[in-house]
Amino acid sequence: MAGSASPLAMASTGGEAVPPAPAAGAAPVADATPALPVLGPPSTWIVTTPATVLDIPAAPEAAVTETVAAETPAAAPAPAPEVFDTTGDELAGWINEAIRVMRAQGVPVDGGDVQAIRTIIDKESSGNPQAVNRWDSNWRAGHPSKGLMQCIDSTFNAHKLPGYDDIFNPVHNIIAGVRYTISRYGGFDGHPGLKSMLKGSGYRGY
Repeated sequence: MAGSASPLAMASTGGEAVPPAPAAGAAPVADATPALPVLGPPSTWIVTTPATVLDIPAAPEAAVTETVAAETPAAAPAPAPEVFDTTGDELAGWINEAIRVMRAQGVPVDGGDVQAIRTIIDKESSGNPQAVNRWDSNWRAGHPSKGLMQCIDSTFNAHKLPGYDDIFNPVHNIIAGVRYTISRYGGFDGHPGLKSMLKGSGYRGY
């Protein structure tokens, strides 16, 4: 109609052009802007509690087995030598050694014989290992008595122990004198000088 505006041109009162309405039967064009989620009132909100963080201890380290070297037991100290004569003087040392040697060789002598041995030595030589008798019958016969227990050479040689060959060595002389006493008199109880003293008489040489 002349002079009348087209319906398409009548968009708004502002005079701006309004896009034409879609044709009948055409599908609506989707809005490219994503729709925001619609939250209901706070009473309908579901709050998820965060999972508890577990404190898991680290795995224990494998125990380190310390190898301790077995200690070698210390060697036991050598036993102290037996002491038969406890007097502690020089003569005691000689007697102790002589008894040890004789016992090792099976001679029946021990600490109970110490006093008898000391008495014989005292009476025969006054404890002098170099003593030589120059006045008795043995001297006159040409074989003087010698040493601590005053053995003549033949008696000493018959009763010494192998390796103990010095008549003037105090230990060697004691060994021969004791073995002679045991061999001839059966022991110190039969020694003539000791028997005489037990009866109240003076010492007698053997």
